[in-house]
Amino acid sequence: MLSSIYKNNVESNNLVNRNITKPKKNNLLIVLIITLISILVIFTLEKTLLNIFEYNDLLKRTNTMLIKHGFSLKKIYIIGKYNLKEKEIVDTAKLIKGQSIFNINLNEVYNNLLLNEWIENVQIKRSLPNTIEIKIKEKKPLAILQTKLGNKLITEDGSIISIANTHDFKNKLPIITGENANIKAFSIITILKQQQDLYKNVWSISYVNNRRWDIHLKQGVTILLPKFNLNKAWNTINFLHKKYQILDLGLTEIDLRNHNKIFGIINLKKTN
Repeated sequence: MLSSIYKNNVESNNLVNRNITKPKKNNLLIVLIITLISILVIFTLEKTLLNIFEYNDLLKRTNTMLIKHGFSLKKIYIIGKYNLKEKEIVDTAKLIKGQSIFNINLNEVYNNLLLNEWIENVQIKRSLPNTIEIKIKEKKPLAILQTKLGNKLITEDGSIISIANTHDFKNKLPIITGENANIKAFSIITILKQQQDLYKNVWSISYVNNRRWDIHLKQGVTILLPKFNLNKAWNTINFLHKKYQILDLGLTEIDLRNHNKIFGIINLKKTN
């Protein structure tokens, strides 16, 4: 009986000892694996960093060698500029003369140039050994938009060029006013330009109530155009002026909003 009890106690102790000892071996194994992985990661990072430094050093020495052999940026040819100055384009492109011609990222130059409000499109070409060619297409200025915040230059697509100096265009372009006038301006100015002799007299165009246009002429006459049939109304004014010099009669307004009638307001002071 005692022998049996002793045997059972020994077996129980051995089982307990085994259950306690096994996790210790597993923990040591896990720690060992983690340590090995950490050493491997550190070694890999050090090697990677070393490769990066070696690559950068190699790249630097290569660029220096290429520059010494004439492969550096010396010439920048710009085609298509009318309102932009060469320095503005070069500064926007972030091109630096003397840098390696191969170290210039053409995609970055392209994206930099498109940030300029004047530029609609651009093509860039690298010509070895030392030249970058830039061909730009500028947006075409259309009119000067008069707002409460000041005058702004607008282009044919209705966009505003905030960096432009409107004083450079005050004797070349008409002034437009009115809500959404910049969006609608291209269509009305296209119609007005069809009669070039008459268009030369236009100094201001007003978009009225988001629906129709008033044309202010240098003679002091305002033409009230209808909402529809603008071409016909403008051609009528051109015909009447050529035949009867209607713009020189001292009128202050010519109203064509009624397609069956033409109304004129006379400034009596001008007729005296």
